[in-house]
Amino acid sequence: MSKTRSLVVPLLLAAGLAACGQNAATAENAATAQGADETASGNTPEVAAASSEAAAPAAPEAVPAKAQVAATIAALPLKRGYYVESDTPCGQASNATTTLLRREGIGGARDFCEFKKIEQTGPNTYRVTEACGDLQDNAPPETSTSIYTLTGDTAFTAKSEHGWERSARYCAQSTMPPDWRANDISDVTG
Repeated sequence: MSKTRSLVVPLLLAAGLAACGQNAATAENAATAQGADETASGNTPEVAAASSEAAAPAAPEAVPAKAQVAATIAALPLKRGYYVESDTPCGQASNATTTLLRREGIGGARDFCEFKKIEQTGPNTYRVTEACGDLQDNAPPETSTSIYTLTGDTAFTAKSEHGWERSARYCAQSTMPPDWRANDISDVTG
């Protein structure tokens, strides 16, 4: 049993010290010092085990850090349709303040971002890999990542890895200016 204990104690110390941010060399030094103290006092591991097991308080268990696991999902849980910048009334929307959330992405009058991958990283936070391109340019789309923070299923704030940020909320098509009310968007939102 003394061979087993001589392995268990350093391993437990190393694990405990690692949880506290100290390295294994410190644990080995502590175990060596403990062994020297036991030999000098005449307490062998067997004798010390019998007395310390009864008297020693239980050490608190280390709580493992929660690993942030992102679940990949098929679509953002937002209503599909028109989204207008948060500081613009729906009835006063323009090309500059309006985007259309579709099944496969989001875009405005000049650009479109196709959602390539959507990962839920929190209760209302999503990391979205997007391929964005200018609709009036033949250049290939650029892939980047944005963090979408949702407020219910009708509003979001998106922050790009490039530094831009936008906040928008859903506007029913019937509340939009006449040009948007007349568009049939069912083929891209349904």
